[in-house]
Amino acid sequence: MRTTDHTLDLTLTGKLSATSRQTGLTGVLKSVWRLLRNRKAIGSLSDLDDHQLLDMGLCREEVHEALTSSFFDEPGRYLTQASRNRTNTFYRNARLD
Repeated sequence: MRTTDHTLDLTLTGKLSATSRQTGLTGVLKSVWRLLRNRKAIGSLSDLDDHQLLDMGLCREEVHEALTSSFFDEPGRYLTQASRNRTNTFYRNARLD
């Protein structure tokens, strides 16, 4: 039986090049822009009436909770999960009837 030694040599100097700093900053700015854009889009859901929200599997309280969540939490993920939970509950109850 043979054993192969695998090693990984990383030299961390603590210094970042200008391009890697710029790339990191660009990524952060894109993430913040995406969060703001998504929050604005979810804010427009408040203009819909309760029946339209229910067609999407949401209720007004869930939209409000998504918008009042922490800034860095993705509110779209919360609404997607809430809609899936409502759908699953609906179909589970339909099978029991």
